[in-house]
Amino acid sequence: MRMKPLKRSLPLLLALLLAACAGVKPPAAALALPEAKPAAESGPDEAKLPKVELTPEILYGVLAGEIAARRGAAGSAGLTYLDLARETRDPRMAQRAAEFCLLTGQLKPATEALRLWIELDPDSLPAREQLFITLMRGGKLAESKPLLEELLRLEPQRAPAIFVQLARLSSRPDGGGGQSYQLVRELAGRYPDLPEARFAVLAAAADSNDQAAVDREFDHLARIAPKWDLPVAWQVDRLRRKDMNAAAGFLQRELARRPDAGLELQIAYPRLLVGAKRFPEARAAFESLLKTHPDNPDLLYATGLLAYQMRDLKTAAARLQGALEQHYPEQDFVRYTLGQIAEDERDDERAENWYRQVGSGQQYLPAQSRLAMLEAADGKLDEALGRLSGLGNTDQEKISLALLQSQLAREAKQPRRAYDLLTQALQRQPKASELLYERSLVSDMLGNAGNAERDLKQILKDKPGDAQALNALGYTLANRTTRYQEAYGYIEKALKAEPDNPVILDSMGWAQYKLGRLEAARKTLEKAYAAMPDPEVGAHLGEVLWKLGRRDEALAVWRKELIQHPGHDVISEAMQRLGAKP
Repeated sequence: MRMKPLKRSLPLLLALLLAACAGVKPPAAALALPEAKPAAESGPDEAKLPKVELTPEILYGVLAGEIAARRGAAGSAGLTYLDLARETRDPRMAQRAAEFCLLTGQLKPATEALRLWIELDPDSLPAREQLFITLMRGGKLAESKPLLEELLRLEPQRAPAIFVQLARLSSRPDGGGGQSYQLVRELAGRYPDLPEARFAVLAAAADSNDQAAVDREFDHLARIAPKWDLPVAWQVDRLRRKDMNAAAGFLQRELARRPDAGLELQIAYPRLLVGAKRFPEARAAFESLLKTHPDNPDLLYATGLLAYQMRDLKTAAARLQGALEQHYPEQDFVRYTLGQIAEDERDDERAENWYRQVGSGQQYLPAQSRLAMLEAADGKLDEALGRLSGLGNTDQEKISLALLQSQLAREAKQPRRAYDLLTQALQRQPKASELLYERSLVSDMLGNAGNAERDLKQILKDKPGDAQALNALGYTLANRTTRYQEAYGYIEKALKAEPDNPVILDSMGWAQYKLGRLEAARKTLEKAYAAMPDPEVGAHLGEVLWKLGRRDEALAVWRKELIQHPGHDVISEAMQRLGAKP
């Protein structure tokens, strides 16, 4: 059944509908130029709008377009509005069509909508602005030139904003290259001392790899606009993507001739030095700025982190506390870092105090984990494990917390408790390979090779080529059973996947030793020990050397490790079993 036409004027209802649906906005690149009035404020005179009866078809089209846009189909909405604009001859329909088409990158219908908008509202400067931007994005420079010249003639006071937009457009991948450079130079030639015009030229010159012109324009800008930071910041951003040191060198030169540059630009210089890993220079530059801006939270924070990086803990703590007092925004990260500094200074009480002040957010779990580790180290294992229970929102967080609980229990010489904690966690996440791997290690500690083998084979069932699991299974079989050839096969597969991994090399050497291949074992273990001078690897190497009759060398390896790791279990057990004297 056909609906009876509603007797209500289109302009009023359309204004209400568009206002209600204003949640869908065009992208920043498609908005009016800087300093321009918003389109809603510079719209057409109501008296000039067409008198169109609001038919059900028009109403349906408006609603369908807005609903489509809200559901992510802005491209379809733009085409719907373009049809409505042709039918109603209402410039607001054309404007809405252009917004949606630009939002979805449909340059051809956007251009058509913008031309229609200008035709229906010849006084609309926003329509002209959007059209010249769209034409330049589409590489249609010849068509954009008359629009630019007209805009500059009609609103000369807006020349700075227009040239800044030209700078942005000419430096885009779709900015037009050499043709864009020529157009910008021609237009800017009429404004020899307008900073924004010079910026547009240097941006286009940079895009065309005309470094001499870029340098000339920066020389000119340093004379006529020494306090304008935008062009310098633009060039720094461009350079740092390719070479952090080149960006730092450029900015250092510009700052030298711009003594009144803004603080943010001045801070950018030491930040670039940090990015280039030139930490002493960065710290000196930050410290120099801090002398003239002693209460700046960004500078206090930066100098604090750099001091911590360079192990100047006293200065680091003082600066970061200063950043807190000056309300640096990342308060919890600063508190967490202060806790780490206190731990490095072996002041566990102060560290705990900082960690307890960390609120909910990104740093909460790390802070709670550090608290638990401090409690466990103080002999309060129950309190530490209880602190971690129930924390974590994601599966990965819960896995990480279960692994930490196991680690704390193991370090407290309670492997059975670690095993039970992991088993509980695996009941919730039975295929978590990290938990299965950790439980296999705990099973090995408990002397239960069967359980360790079961968990490792479960990992390999889901991930057949997992080098870590292959190595662990091979080492467990070589170390806890007499299935040496089977162990060798697993380790060989792991070594093919990661041929230079010293952990796997150690396992291979140990399997070779168990198979009686002493000379091959020595070479393999020496390679592993050179890459990773770990006490357990040293224990294995020493045992092979001992069996080869090279007992002085074996004792030298063991004694070296015992100096750094007194009473190491694996070395002590090997020496006692072999009858070697410390």
